[in-house]
Amino acid sequence: MINKILGEINEYEREDIEVVPGYTFNQKETLEKVYLYYNSKYKSGEYDDENFKKYFYNIVRNPCNVATKAIDFDTKDIRIQTAGGGDPLKTWFFERDLKFWMKDINFGKDLNRIFYELPIFGSVVLKIINGEIYFVDLRNFVVEQSADTLKKANYVIEIHNYTVDEFRKLGKKGSWNNINETIEEFRKTDKPHIRVYERYGEYQEDKEWVYGRTLGVSFESEEEDIDSINFILNQTKTELPYREFHWEKIPGRWLGVGRVEIIFDPQVRMNELANLKVKSSYWAALRVFQTKDEGVSRNLLTETKNGEVLTVESEVTPILTEERNLHAYNQEEGRWMTNRDEMTLSFDVLRGERLPAGTPLGSAQMAAGMAGAYFDIIREDVAGIIKELLFKDIIPSFKKKNSSEHIVRIAGEDLDKINELIINQKSRNSLLSYISRKKKIPTKVEYEIMKSIAGETVKQGKEKLITIPKGFYKNLKYKIDIIITGEQEDSRVKAANLQMALQLYSSNPQILEDPIGKKIFYKMLEKGGISPIDFEGESSIKSINEVVAKRGGGGVARPTYSPTPVREGAETTV
Repeated sequence: MINKILGEINEYEREDIEVVPGYTFNQKETLEKVYLYYNSKYKSGEYDDENFKKYFYNIVRNPCNVATKAIDFDTKDIRIQTAGGGDPLKTWFFERDLKFWMKDINFGKDLNRIFYELPIFGSVVLKIINGEIYFVDLRNFVVEQSADTLKKANYVIEIHNYTVDEFRKLGKKGSWNNINETIEEFRKTDKPHIRVYERYGEYQEDKEWVYGRTLGVSFESEEEDIDSINFILNQTKTELPYREFHWEKIPGRWLGVGRVEIIFDPQVRMNELANLKVKSSYWAALRVFQTKDEGVSRNLLTETKNGEVLTVESEVTPILTEERNLHAYNQEEGRWMTNRDEMTLSFDVLRGERLPAGTPLGSAQMAAGMAGAYFDIIREDVAGIIKELLFKDIIPSFKKKNSSEHIVRIAGEDLDKINELIINQKSRNSLLSYISRKKKIPTKVEYEIMKSIAGETVKQGKEKLITIPKGFYKNLKYKIDIIITGEQEDSRVKAANLQMALQLYSSNPQILEDPIGKKIFYKMLEKGGISPIDFEGESSIKSINEVVAKRGGGGVARPTYSPTPVREGAETTV
């Protein structure tokens, strides 16, 4: 099996694939070129054959930065919505709890790294182990080059370099075989690390072919009759633990096309032009003269005094060494820079630069809108994979680690909402107690006094600790929807949604009393980016009187209120 792995690695590194006739591709060479160009380095070194320094005029970084900015979104753009039959209040707590947890695991930092690396390399691969995210170094990642996706590849190999101590600890933790034998043979070599090959693909087990992971090591042997030492550390049937992101995908090759690769040619030509101008500047700095008189000093600078008059048989004239082709250079540079901007959609309006004088505002807005529409497509693709990552990996890990009773810290704007819920609960309890004792409905003034008393005890401190009971999110799995728009919140749109909600409530105040109307109203608010919990509140005295009037009879019936998870106590509990 080790020989098969080494053969696949050799195929990956040395063989090109033909995407179409005339277009061959090698993933390893492409990635190496991307690393060099992005970091302003030449593969052939910093000096040319004439010992002139080769300057690198980098034009690839800026398009990558523009693309990163254009597709970026943050954890605040990840919203949890209530699915059909779900509890909006549970969803509200779940979203706050989840975002605090994502902050603890630095999920926002992981998102930023995805957006940073994706335009550069064209592809980003994440490895998920027990709900934790690890970035895969593409330099140590071997995949069948012609595969469309990782799941469709015949082999996926990740190369790890471990110290002896790391290898021993990981081996014991993973119950690997041949740990001591591997270390003993490795110590005979002069290698700095133990190289472990982690391969995902089919292997034979009990005369059957199964899909899973194979861990193996291989290094040269010191014995003359043995070429290499090979050990299989572990073989396990398992699924592929990787999540892949691509910028632009071309059928016939696995690696996506990043911003650096797409402008390889403009970068090469800009470097040539820059270095030609540098060399010509050396000549332009020279002062050389010519004459037919053999008696003139060889070096006028050192052999001629200031003010001396030369008597010569033929005039001394300077040789023209200045660069006369700068206009052509500048014109060609402009064409290549325009070509770069067109291929990467990194126009000046997206780079935040000042537009040329006289540019109409409408033209600038149209250019920004067209370029933005392209980046929106990329952002939607990335957001779809992030959504899958959240559904399959992040949220299950979160629910597993937070299934027991735990505490959520509520602060800021959320604190006002939770305080309002607690005040409403206490006011409701006081109202019911008053009706039970007095056998009548309190006046509006009396009710406001109840709320004021409740508010004085609740609105204290800058944060509140809410206890989430064990199993609170147990049935929430199929009652959530994750919306990742990737767009910045538009204050004008949100204001319009609030205005529409206000008009609807003003025209029909009873909409919150009708179960069906309330459900539709809350769904509409969520779709508009507004939390329905903001509208949870105490029913008005007028509504209570209407309920009592409808019921009639000799006594006062207990009014029906929507339940709330907040109860009184030393520590607030959901």
